[in-house]
Amino acid sequence: MKTKINSIAAICVLIAALLACNASFTTANISSFNTGKNDSATPPTSAFNIGDKVYAVAVVSNTSSKHKMKFKVFYENVQGKGKGEEAFNKDIDFEGARPVFLSVDASIAGDFKVEATLFDESGKEIDKKSGAFSVKGESSTNKTETTKDADSETDSEEKSTDK
Repeated sequence: MKTKINSIAAICVLIAALLACNASFTTANISSFNTGKNDSATPPTSAFNIGDKVYAVAVVSNTSSKHKMKFKVFYENVQGKGKGEEAFNKDIDFEGARPVFLSVDASIAGDFKVEATLFDESGKEIDKKSGAFSVKGESSTNKTETTKDADSETDSEEKSTDK
C-alpha cells in the first residue's frame, strides 16, 4: 500500500513540475518542404527563370491548433548582394495541418536560400526547414522600356479577365 501512495505522490509531483514549466507537448512539425512552380510545389524544382513565380511550400502535419509560419529568403550568390543577406521575410498565421506557401516573383538572377520556421501560438519555435533555388536569365533592370510596357499591358489584360 505504501508503494502505491509513493507512486501516486511521485506522479503528482511530476505533473505539477511539468505544468509549472509551461511544457508544450505539441507534435506539430513541417513534414515536407519544397520549392516549385505552383502552390503545391509538384513537381518539386529548384531551377527557375526570370519571370517565373517561385513557390516555397511547407507542409505542416500533426496539429489542429493555430500556428505561425515565418518564411525568410536570403541572397546566396546574387550580384551586388552579400551572401546570407536577407532579401525579405513574411509571416503567415494559419490553423490546422495543411500546406503553407510563400510565392515570390523571380526578378533577379542568382542563387537563393529560403527558410520556413514553424511557431506555436505562444511564439515558441517548433520546427525549421530550408531549401535553395536558383534563378537564371536577364534581370528586369536590363529590359528595355518597350518590353516593360508590353508586360504591363499583359498584366492589366489578365487582371480584367479575372472574376
